[in-house]
Amino acid sequence: MRSLLPCVAAVLATVCAGCGPKDAGPGIPTSAPLSRAETRDVYRPPADGRVTVAQVETYLSILDRVRLDLRGARPTPAGDPLTTVPADVAAARGRGVNVEEFLWVKERVLEADAAAMTARLNASALAMLEKTLSDLKARASDAADEGSRKLLAEQTTQFEGEAERIRRESKVREPDSVRANMKTLEPFRARLAAAQEALEKPTPRTL
Repeated sequence: MRSLLPCVAAVLATVCAGCGPKDAGPGIPTSAPLSRAETRDVYRPPADGRVTVAQVETYLSILDRVRLDLRGARPTPAGDPLTTVPADVAAARGRGVNVEEFLWVKERVLEADAAAMTARLNASALAMLEKTLSDLKARASDAADEGSRKLLAEQTTQFEGEAERIRRESKVREPDSVRANMKTLEPFRARLAAAQEALEKPTPRTL
């Protein structure tokens, strides 16, 4: 009797990977070093932690600018990662945008993205587990011997426990600010995905 554990384990591994903090993606450094004068932007985030449509549009305009710049990028010296400025920060500064506000909005966008991805992965894993459980129960009813029935019962118990864990975790509500930001960002989802994909592409660089 072949175990179904390997195929479901792969799905669960994907869920676990998606539940962790989501990486913001590699910044694309420029050769411009940070100076004290350039690090004095001050921004006091709103108490409710919610981004506005105007902030999202500004954030996207910066990413769009970076994406356009990358199209004509030439190989550049790698530079010191501790003193170089990420391309999005450099673009924000170049357009006179408050860098601290820009970075705060970026954190909220990534936070909302992580929550949405976790929800999608949980739903996918739960669907896979329910399908597997249905198959196990059908096979158990047709099992030819006691050994097969015992193995199927053990697998069923294990997968039922995992399905219950995912259902329980899925019921945990995100903070109000995160859910509100997810709703605000929804109309911009395609543009955000396209911009992030462009930023994650390798940039020609010399050693």
